[in-house]
Amino acid sequence: MTFTVEASRSVPFPLAHVWAVLDGFSDVGEWSSSVHRSWPEGDGPATGIGAERGCELVPGRVVHERIVDYEPEASMRIEVHRSVGLPIASMISVYEVEAEGPTSTRVSGHASLELKLPPVLLKALQTRLDAKLSERIEQAFADLEEEVKRRGKGSTSSAP
Repeated sequence: MTFTVEASRSVPFPLAHVWAVLDGFSDVGEWSSSVHRSWPEGDGPATGIGAERGCELVPGRVVHERIVDYEPEASMRIEVHRSVGLPIASMISVYEVEAEGPTSTRVSGHASLELKLPPVLLKALQTRLDAKLSERIEQAFADLEEEVKRRGKGSTSSAP
């Protein structure tokens, strides 16, 4: 059984500022309340296709992710290639950004998750997991907006 969620949010900041936060791929633990800590992995690039990171969601529960598709200042597709302490069979997340004007950006996300659990348990958890996934992606967008705002306060210019 695959669980999916989609969400989008208008963020009142220029696209370049929003993308700068998303593009700090291994830094997600610094600003996302859903990630306890994060770190770069592998010998590949820091961002773009092939970039890898580890994310400890809560102590002892870790996902190892890789960017598999990437278009600068437009989109990135992330796959979980390994997990520890979580029954994840597969997980794919896609994030897209689109300028809505010079000072506003539409951020969209789509995630699909397959768990390694017995079908009867998956069926019982379906409503709860759907709600939790929706809550997580909405919170991620709120955290993203707060981080863009925080970084902007240290800036002396509004230029991207």
